[in-house]
Amino acid sequence: MIKRGTTKSDRSRAGRSIRKRGNNYEVQLAWEFRELGWSKCVTARAESRNADALKQDLMFTNPYRIQAKCRNCFSSPVKDLAEMPQDDKCNLMFQKVVGRGEYVTLAKEDLYKLIKIIKNLS
Repeated sequence: MIKRGTTKSDRSRAGRSIRKRGNNYEVQLAWEFRELGWSKCVTARAESRNADALKQDLMFTNPYRIQAKCRNCFSSPVKDLAEMPQDDKCNLMFQKVVGRGEYVTLAKEDLYKLIKIIKNLS
């Protein structure tokens, strides 16, 4: 929220700060996924503007599609998950809430897909 009496340069500076924080979170997640075994994982920004437009922030994370948000307070992920393509990939919504922790949300159908994947591994 923009406070009354702030100048345009103050608002653009705040926007840059918010964008940078979000970009940093995407880079952090890409690094974590590479450590988990997805060695080709990169941010969509680094790979393709088309993927970024499809609400996919990390690339080469099959069978998962990752959307990352860094926010000051927890926000309902329903709209973000609904905007992601609905196909055989599991849509995962990562949210970092500043000072509160990190959360992952997914639709029930995607949870069942994950359970089947894990069950097939054992």
